[in-house]
Amino acid sequence: MKKVLSIVIAALMLLSLAVPAFAEDGTYNVRFQAPSAGLITNYGGKDLGAAYRFIKSENGYPCFVEDPDGLYYLATDGRYYTRDQLVESTIAPDAKTYSPEFFETNTDVPISAGSNLSFVVETNEAYNPASVRVYINGVLATKNDVGEYVVYADRGFTVRVDENTLERSHFNVVLTSGTGYSIKTVQGENYHVAYYGDSFRFRIKLASGFSDADMKVTLVRGKNPLSEFLGDDVDLLSKVDGSSETLVSDGVDSDGCRTYTIPNITSDCKISVSGVRENKKADILTYFKRIIKMILDVFHIDTSFLGLSDVINLSYYTVNIDDSGLAGTDFDYVLVTGTEDAFKMNQFNVMGGASVTIELVTYNPDLCNRLKVTWEPGNPNGTYGNVWTASLNRANNKVYYSTTFMIDNIKENTNVRLTIQ
Repeated sequence: MKKVLSIVIAALMLLSLAVPAFAEDGTYNVRFQAPSAGLITNYGGKDLGAAYRFIKSENGYPCFVEDPDGLYYLATDGRYYTRDQLVESTIAPDAKTYSPEFFETNTDVPISAGSNLSFVVETNEAYNPASVRVYINGVLATKNDVGEYVVYADRGFTVRVDENTLERSHFNVVLTSGTGYSIKTVQGENYHVAYYGDSFRFRIKLASGFSDADMKVTLVRGKNPLSEFLGDDVDLLSKVDGSSETLVSDGVDSDGCRTYTIPNITSDCKISVSGVRENKKADILTYFKRIIKMILDVFHIDTSFLGLSDVINLSYYTVNIDDSGLAGTDFDYVLVTGTEDAFKMNQFNVMGGASVTIELVTYNPDLCNRLKVTWEPGNPNGTYGNVWTASLNRANNKVYYSTTFMIDNIKENTNVRLTIQ
């Protein structure tokens, strides 16, 4: 009898080890660990919300609670939509608004013994949700078929996200070269992806024989929902609806390329370039007329019948730029040389009869009336009548002012001087 009793007691002890004890009230506690303070929750003055959130789930869909300040609407089809989703939908929402039901972090959440607790993990826009790794009591958890995590309450649990695996969202930057120009990343680099909040630098190289006097560089952020329907015409729509930005050049690099920066990237971006023109060159007949004119001039024969009022020679002349007078100001300038020679910022050659355009840009309107541009020969007193244009740089929400000066019909070495009076 004692032997049988000993066996029964031993069996009961083993059973007690195999089956976890229930809490006194028949519940267990689950604790969701809070994100660390080092993760991105605010960017550019915009509150992004927590880096990640634990949301109650029902069959893979977030549970919602009524909230007058919520983010979701319950539509007539019985589903929840964000405000943006409803704009694209013909389904009318109900009057009430709803928000996802979150699990409070670092607070014990009671769960009845033997029941299931389902949740999904949502990240803010700075992080890629596919990079989330969830651990339950230190064990890597997997999602079920509908994309939710499920905890079966047979003990207490701690739920955490491995923050070391969280990846910032990355976006594509579309750079498409065209006739007369090529768009590349900065020298020595070759990438077309930027991570959330990063800047992206690129440069534009003109082909030989093309001018950037009228070049305009446009940035479109995000993807227009009509892009698949409109194709290339969506770029025109972006210009009309104001979703495009005009980029201002950072300057010119050692290769003669204009450089640009896209700041604070938070969506896919597309760069488009317009206004690159092929330099007009004298045709064969014009060159022939010039040669005949020079020959006839030797014999003092009237050459007016050739239709050339001036003797335009085929020589090259040097243009020098003195910009020391702009030192200490925020003025920047870009030159359009109209020559096939290598671009140099302060000195370059042009063919006789060609022109040079100088574009100046500043963010300080007080400096506009103080700018003086002179060149000799041609305009030694700075009497050139120019017009300033105000434009909005959407990248930094600042207004900049630009103007252009054209030195026309260059027939000898020319010195240009830029000063602030």
